[in-house]
Amino acid sequence: MRVLVYQQFHPGHHYAYLHHLLPRLARVADEVVVALTPEGRASPEFATFLEPFEGLVRFDATLPSGHDRVIKNQRFRVYLDLRHAVRRIAPDHVLIPSGDPHTTVMGLFRLAGLGGMPQHCPAEIGIHFGRGVAASRPREMVKERVDAAKVSLAGWHRVHLVNLLFYEQIVQRGGAFARKCTLLPHPVAANPRLDKIESRRRLGLPDAGRLIGIVGVIDNRKAVGELAAAFRDADLQPSDRLVLIGRLDPKHRAMLAREFTDLTRAGRLIVLDRFLSLEDYAASLTALDVVSIPYPGFDALSSVLLEAVAAGRPVLATDRGWSRALVARFDLGWTCNILDPAALKSAVRTAMAECDAYQESEAVRRLLTFHSPDNFAESWLTEIRKARGMAPSADFHPWSWVVDALPPDRRALL
Repeated sequence: MRVLVYQQFHPGHHYAYLHHLLPRLARVADEVVVALTPEGRASPEFATFLEPFEGLVRFDATLPSGHDRVIKNQRFRVYLDLRHAVRRIAPDHVLIPSGDPHTTVMGLFRLAGLGGMPQHCPAEIGIHFGRGVAASRPREMVKERVDAAKVSLAGWHRVHLVNLLFYEQIVQRGGAFARKCTLLPHPVAANPRLDKIESRRRLGLPDAGRLIGIVGVIDNRKAVGELAAAFRDADLQPSDRLVLIGRLDPKHRAMLAREFTDLTRAGRLIVLDRFLSLEDYAASLTALDVVSIPYPGFDALSSVLLEAVAAGRPVLATDRGWSRALVARFDLGWTCNILDPAALKSAVRTAMAECDAYQESEAVRRLLTFHSPDNFAESWLTEIRKARGMAPSADFHPWSWVVDALPPDRRALL
Protein backbone atom coordinates (compact mmCIF):
# COMPACT_ATOMS: atom_id res chain seq x y z
CA MET A 1 0.00 0.00 0.00
CA ARG A 2 1.25 3.45 -0.98
CA VAL A 3 0.11 6.25 1.35
CA LEU A 4 0.34 9.91 0.41
CA VAL A 5 0.73 12.38 3.27
CA TYR A 6 -0.15 15.78 1.86
CA GLN A 7 1.23 18.88 3.61
CA GLN A 8 1.27 22.11 1.62
CA PHE A 9 2.08 24.39 4.58
CA HIS A 10 5.05 24.28 6.91
CA PRO A 11 4.92 27.03 9.60
CA GLY A 12 3.47 26.40 13.04
CA HIS A 13 2.28 22.92 13.97
CA HIS A 14 2.15 21.46 10.45
CA TYR A 15 5.47 19.59 10.37
CA ALA A 16 5.29 18.81 14.09
CA TYR A 17 2.16 16.77 13.32
CA LEU A 18 4.07 14.80 10.68
CA HIS A 19 6.95 14.24 13.09
CA HIS A 20 4.61 12.19 15.29
CA LEU A 21 2.76 10.48 12.43
CA LEU A 22 5.46 9.27 10.05
CA PRO A 23 7.32 6.65 12.15
CA ARG A 24 4.17 4.70 12.96
CA LEU A 25 2.74 5.12 9.47
CA ALA A 26 5.92 3.68 7.95
CA ARG A 27 5.35 0.49 9.97
CA VAL A 28 1.96 -0.26 8.42
CA ALA A 29 2.37 1.03 4.83
CA ASP A 30 4.59 -0.39 2.10
CA GLU A 31 5.50 3.08 0.88
CA VAL A 32 4.96 6.55 2.35
CA VAL A 33 5.22 9.63 0.15
CA VAL A 34 5.18 13.04 1.83
CA ALA A 35 4.17 15.81 -0.60
CA LEU A 36 5.43 19.26 0.36
CA THR A 37 6.72 22.47 -1.19
CA PRO A 38 10.34 23.32 -2.06
CA GLU A 39 10.16 26.13 0.53
CA GLY A 40 9.01 23.66 3.14
CA ARG A 41 11.79 21.23 2.22
CA ALA A 42 14.38 24.00 2.73
CA SER A 43 12.84 25.35 5.95
CA PRO A 44 14.16 25.14 9.52
CA GLU A 45 10.93 23.31 10.37
CA PHE A 46 11.89 20.51 7.98
CA ALA A 47 15.35 20.23 9.51
CA THR A 48 13.87 20.08 12.99
CA PHE A 49 10.89 17.79 12.50
CA LEU A 50 11.23 15.79 9.29
CA GLU A 51 14.88 15.42 8.32
CA PRO A 52 15.34 12.45 10.71
CA PHE A 53 12.96 10.45 8.50
CA GLU A 54 15.00 10.75 5.30
CA GLY A 55 15.20 7.20 3.96
CA LEU A 56 12.22 6.00 6.00
CA VAL A 57 9.76 7.86 3.77
CA ARG A 58 10.00 9.59 0.38
CA PHE A 59 9.77 13.38 0.34
CA ASP A 60 8.24 14.78 -2.84
CA ALA A 61 9.02 18.52 -2.72
CA THR A 62 7.18 19.57 -5.87
CA LEU A 63 3.97 21.15 -4.57
CA PRO A 64 3.26 24.77 -5.50
CA SER A 65 3.94 27.21 -2.70
CA GLY A 66 1.20 27.48 -0.11
CA HIS A 67 0.59 30.03 2.60
CA ASP A 68 -0.63 28.92 6.00
CA ARG A 69 -3.23 31.73 5.81
CA VAL A 70 -5.04 30.91 2.58
CA ILE A 71 -7.29 33.67 1.29
CA LYS A 72 -10.55 32.86 -0.49
CA ASN A 73 -9.33 33.03 -4.08
CA GLN A 74 -6.50 30.59 -3.29
CA ARG A 75 -8.71 27.79 -1.97
CA PHE A 76 -9.63 26.46 -5.41
CA ARG A 77 -5.96 26.48 -6.29
CA VAL A 78 -4.83 24.51 -3.26
CA TYR A 79 -7.60 21.96 -3.83
CA LEU A 80 -6.53 21.59 -7.48
CA ASP A 81 -2.95 21.17 -6.27
CA LEU A 82 -4.15 18.28 -4.12
CA ARG A 83 -5.98 16.61 -7.02
CA HIS A 84 -2.91 16.94 -9.28
CA ALA A 85 -0.68 15.38 -6.61
CA VAL A 86 -3.05 12.43 -6.18
CA ARG A 87 -3.12 11.80 -9.93
CA ARG A 88 0.67 12.03 -10.21
CA ILE A 89 1.61 9.91 -7.17
CA ALA A 90 -1.31 7.44 -7.50
CA PRO A 91 -1.61 6.49 -3.82
CA ASP A 92 -3.90 3.88 -2.33
CA HIS A 93 -4.76 6.13 0.61
CA VAL A 94 -4.36 9.85 1.34
CA LEU A 95 -3.84 11.55 4.71
CA ILE A 96 -4.17 15.34 4.97
CA PRO A 97 -3.45 16.36 8.58
CA SER A 98 -4.17 20.06 7.91
CA GLY A 99 -6.88 20.39 5.30
CA ASP A 100 -9.14 23.30 6.18
CA PRO A 101 -8.77 25.22 2.86
CA HIS A 102 -9.19 22.09 0.73
CA THR A 103 -12.45 21.22 2.45
CA THR A 104 -14.05 24.61 1.85
CA VAL A 105 -14.21 24.01 -1.92
CA MET A 106 -14.27 20.24 -2.33
CA GLY A 107 -18.03 20.14 -1.73
CA LEU A 108 -18.55 22.61 -4.58
CA PHE A 109 -16.57 20.37 -6.93
CA ARG A 110 -18.71 17.38 -6.02
CA LEU A 111 -21.98 19.30 -6.33
CA ALA A 112 -20.88 20.51 -9.78
CA GLY A 113 -20.24 16.94 -10.87
CA LEU A 114 -16.46 17.41 -11.00
CA GLY A 115 -15.85 14.69 -8.45
CA GLY A 116 -13.91 14.31 -5.25
CA MET A 117 -10.58 12.52 -5.02
CA PRO A 118 -9.28 11.17 -8.36
CA GLN A 119 -9.84 7.43 -8.81
CA HIS A 120 -12.09 7.60 -5.71
CA CYS A 121 -8.98 7.27 -3.57
CA PRO A 122 -9.95 7.16 0.13
CA ALA A 123 -8.78 10.33 1.84
CA GLU A 124 -8.78 11.39 5.49
CA ILE A 125 -8.54 14.99 6.58
CA GLY A 126 -7.80 16.98 9.72
CA ILE A 127 -10.10 19.97 10.33
CA HIS A 128 -9.08 22.78 12.68
CA PHE A 129 -12.00 25.16 12.24
CA GLY A 130 -15.37 24.95 14.00
CA ARG A 131 -16.56 26.30 17.36
CA GLY A 132 -19.55 24.12 18.20
CA VAL A 133 -21.65 25.40 21.09
CA ALA A 134 -19.13 28.21 21.61
CA ALA A 135 -20.83 29.90 18.65
CA SER A 136 -23.47 31.84 20.58
CA ARG A 137 -24.39 34.75 18.31
CA PRO A 138 -26.79 34.28 15.39
CA ARG A 139 -24.12 35.02 12.78
CA GLU A 140 -21.68 32.61 14.47
CA MET A 141 -24.33 29.90 14.65
CA VAL A 142 -25.10 30.24 10.95
CA LYS A 143 -21.40 30.01 10.16
CA GLU A 144 -21.16 26.81 12.22
CA ARG A 145 -23.96 25.25 10.19
CA VAL A 146 -22.27 26.30 6.95
CA ASP A 147 -18.90 24.94 8.11
CA ALA A 148 -20.45 21.60 9.04
CA ALA A 149 -22.20 21.45 5.65
CA LYS A 150 -18.92 22.17 3.83
CA VAL A 151 -17.17 19.28 5.55
CA SER A 152 -20.13 16.96 5.03
CA LEU A 153 -20.45 17.74 1.31
CA ALA A 154 -16.72 17.29 0.72
CA GLY A 155 -17.12 13.51 0.86
CA TRP A 156 -13.96 12.67 2.78
CA HIS A 157 -13.55 9.03 3.77
CA ARG A 158 -12.77 10.06 7.37
CA VAL A 159 -12.86 13.46 9.07
CA HIS A 160 -10.66 14.15 12.09
CA LEU A 161 -11.97 17.19 14.00
CA VAL A 162 -9.71 19.05 16.43
CA ASN A 163 -12.32 21.09 18.30
CA LEU A 164 -14.17 19.00 20.86
CA LEU A 165 -17.25 21.22 20.87
CA PHE A 166 -17.58 21.15 17.07
CA TYR A 167 -17.20 17.37 17.14
CA GLU A 168 -19.83 16.95 19.85
CA GLN A 169 -22.29 19.14 18.01
CA ILE A 170 -21.94 17.06 14.83
CA VAL A 171 -22.26 13.81 16.79
CA GLN A 172 -25.41 15.08 18.48
CA ARG A 173 -27.04 15.70 15.09
CA GLY A 174 -26.29 12.12 14.06
CA GLY A 175 -26.45 10.67 10.57
CA ALA A 176 -23.97 9.25 8.09
CA PHE A 177 -21.65 12.24 8.27
CA ALA A 178 -21.38 12.04 12.06
CA ARG A 179 -20.30 8.41 11.73
CA LYS A 180 -17.37 9.54 9.56
CA CYS A 181 -16.09 11.94 12.21
CA THR A 182 -13.60 11.34 14.99
CA LEU A 183 -12.08 13.66 17.57
CA LEU A 184 -8.42 14.17 16.71
CA PRO A 185 -5.88 14.30 19.56
CA HIS A 186 -3.59 17.30 19.71
CA PRO A 187 -0.16 15.71 20.31
CA VAL A 188 1.26 16.73 23.68
CA ALA A 189 4.56 15.20 24.76
CA ALA A 190 4.90 13.87 28.29
CA ASN A 191 6.40 16.41 30.70
CA PRO A 192 9.43 15.13 32.67
CA ARG A 193 7.77 16.72 35.73
CA LEU A 194 10.87 17.99 37.45
CA ASP A 195 10.52 18.83 41.12
CA LYS A 196 9.20 22.37 41.64
CA ILE A 197 12.39 23.57 43.35
CA GLU A 198 14.60 21.95 40.71
CA SER A 199 12.51 23.60 37.98
CA ARG A 200 12.79 27.03 39.62
CA ARG A 201 16.52 26.77 40.10
CA ARG A 202 17.00 25.76 36.49
CA LEU A 203 15.30 29.02 35.48
CA GLY A 204 16.77 31.23 38.20
CA LEU A 205 13.46 31.73 40.01
CA PRO A 206 13.05 32.03 43.80
CA ASP A 207 12.60 28.75 45.67
CA ALA A 208 9.97 30.06 48.06
CA GLY A 209 6.45 31.35 47.54
CA ARG A 210 3.59 30.53 45.21
CA LEU A 211 3.97 31.41 41.54
CA ILE A 212 1.27 32.12 38.98
CA GLY A 213 2.31 32.90 35.44
CA ILE A 214 2.17 32.71 31.68
CA VAL A 215 4.51 30.45 29.72
CA GLY A 216 5.38 30.49 26.02
CA VAL A 217 5.05 33.20 23.40
CA ILE A 218 3.44 36.14 25.24
CA ASP A 219 1.87 37.99 22.34
CA ASN A 220 -0.94 40.50 21.93
CA ARG A 221 -3.62 37.81 22.23
CA LYS A 222 -2.89 37.44 25.95
CA ALA A 223 -4.27 39.82 28.56
CA VAL A 224 -1.01 40.48 30.35
CA GLY A 225 -1.95 43.87 31.80
CA GLU A 226 -5.29 42.58 33.04
CA LEU A 227 -3.61 39.62 34.77
CA ALA A 228 -0.96 41.84 36.36
CA ALA A 229 -3.62 44.25 37.67
CA ALA A 230 -5.67 41.38 39.09
CA PHE A 231 -2.58 39.93 40.76
CA ARG A 232 -1.72 43.29 42.33
CA ASP A 233 -5.27 43.80 43.61
CA ALA A 234 -5.86 40.25 44.89
CA ASP A 235 -4.36 40.85 48.36
CA LEU A 236 -2.00 37.87 48.19
CA GLN A 237 0.96 36.91 50.35
CA PRO A 238 4.14 39.04 49.95
CA SER A 239 6.01 35.94 48.76
CA ASP A 240 3.49 35.26 45.96
CA ARG A 241 4.76 36.24 42.51
CA LEU A 242 3.55 36.74 38.96
CA VAL A 243 6.00 35.24 36.46
CA LEU A 244 6.07 35.75 32.69
CA ILE A 245 8.32 33.21 30.94
CA GLY A 246 8.90 33.42 27.18
CA ARG A 247 9.30 35.97 24.44
CA LEU A 248 7.34 39.06 25.37
CA ASP A 249 5.60 41.31 22.86
CA PRO A 250 7.29 44.77 22.93
CA LYS A 251 3.94 46.42 23.69
CA HIS A 252 3.53 44.26 26.77
CA ARG A 253 7.10 45.04 27.82
CA ALA A 254 6.49 48.79 27.55
CA MET A 255 3.17 48.55 29.37
CA LEU A 256 4.70 46.63 32.28
CA ALA A 257 7.52 49.17 32.57
CA ARG A 258 4.99 51.99 32.56
CA GLU A 259 2.27 50.63 34.84
CA PHE A 260 3.71 47.92 37.09
CA THR A 261 7.08 49.17 38.30
CA ASP A 262 5.86 48.73 41.89
CA LEU A 263 5.53 44.97 41.38
CA THR A 264 8.88 44.75 39.64
CA ARG A 265 10.73 46.71 42.36
CA ALA A 266 9.15 44.54 45.05
CA GLY A 267 10.32 41.40 43.25
CA ARG A 268 6.73 40.27 42.81
CA LEU A 269 6.71 40.53 39.01
CA ILE A 270 9.42 38.49 37.30
CA VAL A 271 9.85 38.55 33.53
CA LEU A 272 12.09 36.02 31.76
CA ASP A 273 11.89 37.50 28.27
CA ARG A 274 13.68 34.92 26.12
CA PHE A 275 13.32 32.01 23.75
CA LEU A 276 12.67 28.75 25.59
CA SER A 277 14.23 25.43 24.67
CA LEU A 278 11.92 22.43 24.97
CA GLU A 279 13.60 21.55 28.26
CA ASP A 280 13.19 25.05 29.67
CA TYR A 281 9.61 25.20 28.48
CA ALA A 282 8.79 21.98 30.35
CA ALA A 283 10.58 23.26 33.47
CA SER A 284 8.72 26.58 33.26
CA LEU A 285 5.41 24.79 33.62
CA THR A 286 6.51 22.72 36.62
CA ALA A 287 8.08 25.80 38.25
CA LEU A 288 4.65 27.41 38.60
CA ASP A 289 1.84 26.64 41.01
CA VAL A 290 -0.83 27.95 38.61
CA VAL A 291 -0.48 28.29 34.83
CA SER A 292 -2.59 31.09 33.38
CA ILE A 293 -3.87 31.08 29.81
CA PRO A 294 -5.50 34.54 29.61
CA TYR A 295 -6.91 34.61 26.05
CA PRO A 296 -9.90 37.00 26.28
CA GLY A 297 -11.55 36.16 22.95
CA PHE A 298 -10.26 32.66 22.23
CA ASP A 299 -12.71 29.76 21.76
CA ALA A 300 -10.46 27.09 20.26
CA LEU A 301 -8.11 24.44 21.61
CA SER A 302 -5.18 25.74 23.65
CA SER A 303 -2.01 23.66 23.44
CA VAL A 304 -0.55 25.50 26.45
CA LEU A 305 -3.52 24.43 28.57
CA LEU A 306 -2.95 20.78 27.66
CA GLU A 307 0.78 21.13 28.27
CA ALA A 308 0.11 22.61 31.72
CA VAL A 309 -2.11 19.62 32.53
CA ALA A 310 0.67 17.32 31.28
CA ALA A 311 2.98 19.08 33.73
CA GLY A 312 0.58 18.32 36.58
CA ARG A 313 -0.41 21.94 37.14
CA PRO A 314 -3.88 23.51 37.50
CA VAL A 315 -4.82 26.31 35.12
CA LEU A 316 -6.56 29.67 35.19
CA ALA A 317 -8.17 30.12 31.78
CA THR A 318 -10.79 32.09 29.92
CA ASP A 319 -14.42 31.20 30.49
CA ARG A 320 -15.09 30.59 26.80
CA GLY A 321 -15.45 27.73 24.35
CA TRP A 322 -13.04 24.81 24.49
CA SER A 323 -11.17 26.04 27.58
CA ARG A 324 -14.34 26.46 29.62
CA ALA A 325 -15.61 23.01 28.64
CA LEU A 326 -12.34 21.19 29.32
CA VAL A 327 -11.61 22.88 32.66
CA ALA A 328 -15.16 22.25 33.91
CA ARG A 329 -15.41 18.63 32.79
CA PHE A 330 -12.00 17.53 34.02
CA ASP A 331 -11.74 19.84 37.06
CA LEU A 332 -8.49 21.34 35.76
CA GLY A 333 -8.60 24.62 37.68
CA TRP A 334 -10.56 27.83 37.27
CA THR A 335 -12.08 29.97 34.53
CA CYS A 336 -13.42 33.50 34.43
CA ASN A 337 -14.12 36.43 32.14
CA ILE A 338 -10.55 37.60 31.67
CA LEU A 339 -11.70 41.14 30.82
CA ASP A 340 -13.83 41.52 33.98
CA PRO A 341 -11.42 42.99 36.58
CA ALA A 342 -13.45 41.84 39.59
CA ALA A 343 -13.93 38.33 38.22
CA LEU A 344 -10.26 37.97 37.31
CA LYS A 345 -9.09 39.28 40.69
CA SER A 346 -11.37 36.79 42.45
CA ALA A 347 -10.19 33.94 40.25
CA VAL A 348 -6.51 34.77 40.90
CA ARG A 349 -7.15 34.86 44.65
CA THR A 350 -9.02 31.54 44.55
CA ALA A 351 -6.45 29.85 42.34
CA MET A 352 -3.55 30.84 44.58
CA ALA A 353 -5.40 29.72 47.70
CA GLU A 354 -6.49 26.36 46.30
CA CYS A 355 -3.68 25.35 43.93
CA ASP A 356 -2.06 22.94 46.40
CA ALA A 357 -5.25 20.89 46.53
CA TYR A 358 -5.19 20.10 42.80
CA GLN A 359 -5.08 16.36 42.13
CA GLU A 360 -4.85 14.43 38.90
CA SER A 361 -7.85 12.15 38.44
CA GLU A 362 -8.18 9.00 36.37
CA ALA A 363 -10.13 11.05 33.81
CA VAL A 364 -7.22 13.50 33.54
CA ARG A 365 -4.75 10.66 33.09
CA ARG A 366 -6.91 9.32 30.26
CA LEU A 367 -7.15 12.80 28.77
CA LEU A 368 -3.34 12.96 28.63
CA THR A 369 -3.12 9.48 27.12
CA PHE A 370 -5.64 10.51 24.47
CA HIS A 371 -3.52 13.56 23.58
CA SER A 372 -0.22 11.68 23.54
CA PRO A 373 1.83 11.73 20.32
CA ASP A 374 1.42 7.96 19.91
CA ASN A 375 -2.36 8.18 20.17
CA PHE A 376 -2.37 11.06 17.68
CA ALA A 377 -0.47 8.89 15.20
CA GLU A 378 -2.65 5.84 15.74
CA SER A 379 -5.81 7.89 15.20
CA TRP A 380 -4.68 8.30 11.56
CA LEU A 381 -3.90 4.60 11.10
CA THR A 382 -7.19 2.94 12.06
CA GLU A 383 -8.62 2.91 8.52
CA ILE A 384 -5.29 1.91 6.95
CA ARG A 385 -4.95 -1.01 9.34
CA LYS A 386 -8.51 -2.05 8.49
CA ALA A 387 -7.83 -1.84 4.75
CA ARG A 388 -4.74 -4.01 5.15
CA GLY A 389 -6.54 -6.62 7.24
CA MET A 390 -4.51 -5.76 10.33
CA ALA A 391 -5.81 -5.96 13.87
CA PRO A 392 -6.60 -2.64 15.58
CA SER A 393 -3.73 -1.21 17.58
CA ALA A 394 -3.85 -1.81 21.33
CA ASP A 395 -2.17 1.59 21.69
CA PHE A 396 -5.16 3.50 20.28
CA HIS A 397 -7.62 5.08 22.71
CA PRO A 398 -10.70 6.83 21.27
CA TRP A 399 -12.40 9.80 22.90
CA SER A 400 -15.18 7.55 24.22
CA TRP A 401 -12.57 5.82 26.42
CA VAL A 402 -11.77 9.19 28.02
CA VAL A 403 -15.45 10.07 28.49
CA ASP A 404 -16.09 6.76 30.29
CA ALA A 405 -13.88 7.97 33.16
CA LEU A 406 -15.91 11.17 33.69
CA PRO A 407 -18.83 11.43 36.14
CA PRO A 408 -22.13 11.08 34.23
CA ASP A 409 -23.06 14.73 34.76
CA ARG A 410 -19.85 15.88 33.03
CA ARG A 411 -20.10 13.83 29.87
CA ALA A 412 -21.92 16.56 27.97
CA LEU A 413 -23.32 15.37 24.64
CA LEU A 414 -21.63 12.01 24.76
